[in-house]
Amino acid sequence: MAVLVRDCFTCRMPGCGKVEGDTSQLVADHRRPHRGDERLFWDERNLQCLCKPCHDSTKQRQERRGLG
Repeated sequence: MAVLVRDCFTCRMPGCGKVEGDTSQLVADHRRPHRGDERLFWDERNLQCLCKPCHDSTKQRQERRGLG
């Protein structure tokens, strides 16, 4: 929740910027994959707010291409 508040409930995906008041439609996304690194997993500087559509489509495509 702290990440969503910090990012003003706004999707940080370039080109989106959607403001979403329904927190069930937001994701605290890892900018860099943590790959089991607990320090990186909990580091709020490595988290960003994404709307579910961006997280579930754009971000997943980026990760599959290795763009993380």
